Amino acid sequence: MNHSPVGFKRELRKLKQGRLTVMSEFKVRLHPSNEAFMVGRDELILDAAIRQGVQVPYSCRNGTCRTCLFEVKEGTVQPVDVEVCMISDQELESNRRLLCMSLCRSDIVMEKVQPRRRRNPAESVQ
Repeated sequence: MNHSPVGFKRELRKLKQGRLTVMSEFKVRLHPSNEAFMVGRDELILDAAIRQGVQVPYSCRNGTCRTCLFEVKEGTVQPVDVEVCMISDQELESNRRLLCMSLCRSDIVMEKVQPRRRRNPAESVQ
């Protein structure tokens, strides 16, 4: 969008005339399954997946179990209520998001984050 005064007025005129559209749905592609589905602008990604029958891992639906942790590979995803989610600032900076607490702001590609395997203390004893 042009941010000059003249350009802004032109864009506003187009919007009023219905010639400029604001994206109301975005395409989501999940890896490694390669499943794709559409998400509304103000719809949580997990809710859209469930509504469309897309198989995604989840459990709690409130940001505490971390089952739906994905990394954003392309596009923009806005986290919601991060202060109540079990996601660190470092993970957010690394483009990791919980599907149950995230909104699309563009078409996106995300990849499932594999949980780290916890070491069994008995394995380290030799």
